[in-house]
Amino acid sequence: MSKTADTPRLIHILSSSFWGGREEYALDICRGFSEMGWRVSVYTRDAGAIDTPFRLHGIRVRHLPLRGYADLATALSLAHRLRHSDALTVVHTHKYRDAFLALLARKLARRKDVRVILSYHRVKPGRNTRLARRICRNLHALVFVSRLSRDTFMSTWSASAPPIKPEHTFVLPSSIYMPDYTPAPPPRTGPRIAMYYGRLVPGKGVDTFIEAISELRGRRARARIAGQGDPDYIDLMKRLADRLGVMDLIDWRNGREDPHALMENCHFGVVPSTVPEAFSLPTAMFMAHARPVICTSNGAQREYLTEDSEALFIDPSDAGALRTAMRRMVDGELDTEAMGRAARCKFENDLNWNSFAANLAKIYRDEPL
Repeated sequence: MSKTADTPRLIHILSSSFWGGREEYALDICRGFSEMGWRVSVYTRDAGAIDTPFRLHGIRVRHLPLRGYADLATALSLAHRLRHSDALTVVHTHKYRDAFLALLARKLARRKDVRVILSYHRVKPGRNTRLARRICRNLHALVFVSRLSRDTFMSTWSASAPPIKPEHTFVLPSSIYMPDYTPAPPPRTGPRIAMYYGRLVPGKGVDTFIEAISELRGRRARARIAGQGDPDYIDLMKRLADRLGVMDLIDWRNGREDPHALMENCHFGVVPSTVPEAFSLPTAMFMAHARPVICTSNGAQREYLTEDSEALFIDPSDAGALRTAMRRMVDGELDTEAMGRAARCKFENDLNWNSFAANLAKIYRDEPL
């Protein structure tokens, strides 16, 4: 689709210096909306880990300082660009501080028509500071990635009115942009692969996974760990695996490899987060690839997964329960291919990209869902 001055403009602001769920979510939206004909760009703080994936997919990358609430230089630079923006312009942010800078830039540009959106990716009560309330009041939309995220956020104001009108809040579970993808069947030969994908940082349960991997020995099975994270933490996890004598059972993959290709070559996913997940994009990715998942039950996963149908649930940090779940997956006690098909069906029914993008476009345009 040709893009003209009348084409809607979408700007994502990402102030992180590392790749994670927010960035994956924003990349999928940018790719999808670019294909829908929108003029799309992402503003970052010149971080290679963020810029490279966007550039690889043809998304225009621009840089701003993005140093926080007091960063007037960012607000002025963004205001200049907004001032000369035409047609519908949407600025989609993912942190309070970036939303504040976007709102300030909109005011400096005298462009009340520019729509500022904040996606909330956490399971935490909303901030009740004067500044946070002001940010919420001035947003065009506050988008939660799960009911758990929304309810936890709103719990701050359980006895009083929240700072944002209900008609400006939305629960829109995330999706994965995978156009024209048909899931590949799991490998028929070789060992059965239990795969972790996600951030390699504390709170994601990587240590729990490593503690449970010994259950795979003697079962013609292996573990795969893929993702980006803190190098010191990754080294700590490798030393843990060495100390527990399971290093030979683990296939460590560079976090910059395509996770979709790796998922096609696994049999089930393991997402053992100890912190509550507001959504868990890796879980949805395994579902899209028709792979069942073992995951913790302390986040929003129960909103879109069913016990023993598409997933097995364990308590956080319970390596024993994870061992049992992996044994059931590996030993043939469960029909993992049938579970994978059920996961894919649930993804197509509840998390499919077309519905997600259509609803997000309505939020961008201020149309009723």
